[in-house]
Amino acid sequence: MVTAASAKRLFFPAGDYRHAPAGVVQLRVIRSGSSYAEIDLGRGLRRVFTRPGDLLLSLPERATRFKIEEPRELTMITVDSALASRLLVSAAGTLEDLVILTDRPIRDSLVAELCRRLEGDPPANPIVREWTLGLVFANLLRLGHARRRRQKSPVLTSQRFDRVLAAIDGDLEKGVSIDHLAGIAGMPRRAFTAAFREATQLPVYQFILRRRVDRAVELLENSDLPLAEIAQHAGFTHQAHMNRVVTRLKGLSPGRLRSRRRDG
Repeated sequence: MVTAASAKRLFFPAGDYRHAPAGVVQLRVIRSGSSYAEIDLGRGLRRVFTRPGDLLLSLPERATRFKIEEPRELTMITVDSALASRLLVSAAGTLEDLVILTDRPIRDSLVAELCRRLEGDPPANPIVREWTLGLVFANLLRLGHARRRRQKSPVLTSQRFDRVLAAIDGDLEKGVSIDHLAGIAGMPRRAFTAAFREATQLPVYQFILRRRVDRAVELLENSDLPLAEIAQHAGFTHQAHMNRVVTRLKGLSPGRLRSRRRDG
């Protein structure tokens, strides 16, 4: 019988949230809101891009901090540490095996879907809930083992990443090839793309697209340039392309973003 687990929907306005060790395993599933955030799940503060479907895992004895720039809606899965340990033992693991997952968001559609089912299951069905929780922890173990294996691969150091980021930002208008970025990092293309994805949790082209959006939003908020020129300076193929991407990632069209600045 599951009496030591809960799932509930929560809403957090933009702000800086600090939490003492909770004595439980907490798995936060982001439901809405895409932007950068500063997150510390017990292994140091990191600035990461978070989006719907991302999962943030925190363990019983670790304090957490979330500094979010835009409102967030999320599902909070809370599991008593004794229950979590029992479920992990059934999957041949321990809580220590999950520590590696607490340094950045987890992106796994299967675990996110299982968490959605936990939120939707009737409380009167504890057997199904415990079975679903068991699947969640088994898959977290799988992800932890996979991340540990990847850590043995070439690493994109902070110095290399800074050089790559400078190259991306310095040539957003015309664009820069992955081969060129790999050369700047001093790595073969395949090793670079794998290391870049491990460092940012995004493929190179998706990361560049988000930098273009950031540039467009900056120009929308701090200049009176026509939208077509902003699209060009941010590296979009045309204004309609910028409109689609900015609206998808920011939830507002470029015109609405500019109007919001003027209204403010």
